[in-house]
Amino acid sequence: MSVYYAPPTEHQKLIATALDTIQATHYYREEDPHADAAREYADEQLALAARNLTRAVDALPADEQPIGWTAE
Repeated sequence: MSVYYAPPTEHQKLIATALDTIQATHYYREEDPHADAAREYADEQLALAARNLTRAVDALPADEQPIGWTAE
């Protein structure tokens, strides 16, 4: 059994896009006419980053994946 470490590039991208989503959702400026578009874009980027992290973890050898990753 080994310790799980998330693939660093994908993990950092997911964290960055999650923070972008939080900013676009909770800290937008009322007067910004593009706030809705920014929130939608941030949400889409978050979904893509999550998908990429999932794919990267799927590509790891089984003993490097989180415990229970392949459990149904």
